[in-house]
Amino acid sequence: MILNSFEFLRILPIVLLVYVIVAWAWRGSRYCSIISASLLTVISYTFIISFQPACALFIFLITALTYGFGLFFGRHKGTHRARMWIPFGAIIILLPLIIFKYADFIADAFLQACHALGLTETAVREPASFGFIIPIGISFFTFQSIGYVWDVYRGKTDPEHNFIYYMLFVAFFPQIASGPISKASELLPQIKNRPAIVYSDIAEGVWLMALGFFLKAVVADRLATYVNPVYADYANFSGSTCFLASIFYSIQLYGDFAGYSLMAVGVGRLFGYRLINNFQRPYFAHSVTEFWRRWHISLTRWLKENVYIPLGGNRRGKARTYGNIIATFAVSGIWHGANYTFIIWGLIHGAVQCVERWFGLGDKPKNRFVLALRILLTFLIVNFAWIFFRMPTLKDAVSVIKRIVTFAPGASLNPSKTTILLIGFALISLFVTEFIREYFPQFKPLKSTNAAMRVIALILLLFIVLTVGVLDSSQFIYVNF
Repeated sequence: MILNSFEFLRILPIVLLVYVIVAWAWRGSRYCSIISASLLTVISYTFIISFQPACALFIFLITALTYGFGLFFGRHKGTHRARMWIPFGAIIILLPLIIFKYADFIADAFLQACHALGLTETAVREPASFGFIIPIGISFFTFQSIGYVWDVYRGKTDPEHNFIYYMLFVAFFPQIASGPISKASELLPQIKNRPAIVYSDIAEGVWLMALGFFLKAVVADRLATYVNPVYADYANFSGSTCFLASIFYSIQLYGDFAGYSLMAVGVGRLFGYRLINNFQRPYFAHSVTEFWRRWHISLTRWLKENVYIPLGGNRRGKARTYGNIIATFAVSGIWHGANYTFIIWGLIHGAVQCVERWFGLGDKPKNRFVLALRILLTFLIVNFAWIFFRMPTLKDAVSVIKRIVTFAPGASLNPSKTTILLIGFALISLFVTEFIREYFPQFKPLKSTNAAMRVIALILLLFIVLTVGVLDSSQFIYVNF
């Protein structure tokens, strides 16, 4: 189920038409919501099965587990019995994620530790592997499900008794692969009170999908034509080329993930559902702390509510607060992947936020020059951390950084003039668009009441995507997480 594939785009209008007809046929009936939810659940599972059949089984397993735990904690809210069972419940829910995503990493780390302690005669030459195929989106639907259970346990939301409604909450197809991670208090009320599909929702949904395609095809996939060759053979490229590739990768990752999020939000909007916006121009952040208020917003919120605050947040002194920040972003790193590079990436973000808090750098500078410097510095720090995120091993990441800081000599990647022009167009158009949205939010020509202007803008955007974009239906980067 690739949202940017032509196959998905061919099927989506048919699916939407069937959904609208069924919803219209049952309008006014007290069964309208349950019928609509049932149909949308079938649609969601059909998409999942068509992409990865086994994944549907694990989504259903997590759904059944968390549904049962939700009912249990709702029934025993605030009791000693609930407090006794919450750790066990968390372990059971996380167990499939741990097995499928981290079993190889844990086994390899264990064998390496045994060798270091002299318990094995030879070093482990190849990583241990159980050969598991990771179910698509397992990190996302597991976190969304466990967030629901935790909210029920804390009394922040009531348990959902209708299993169909809850199935759709977990498996809603636009967000299943890469989020956003929805809260039960946001999505379940919409499911239970089926939102009416109106023209404005469809128009907005199509526009958001088109913007997502632009970010994916025109920006992310175009920059990938430079990034991938350099990172694949970084040892033979100069430090300046590696640095430029790192800059391009930062923008590529943003275009890729923000593009997916916009498509997911857009598809949800077509069906009348409003999902959380996952990005707010993160590279205009003036600190790493603010960066995480703008980047992957649903994950940041989840980590804050389910890791940082339960650990004590900022309520137990400065030292404990710093420790909680580090622990929270270590969890963020581990969540992204079973690799030491992700852990280092998370720790870098946590450590920098501790430094910012120590020096009181949370407020936005009033001086424009200072603000510009802070934005640039924040971007360079984030860009540095992305190198660990991108490279397969710590050794590779350190080697790339070493080549950059030592201005190592080497080859330059010399793309064609056409490629240079296309990359330049992608960068300039992205920067101008983001700059206007950040500093001139009142300028909204695409929100014009003039329908003709909106149609022209949409046609122009689609024309740019079709003529400038890389239309190979490549998978999104965050599907791997």
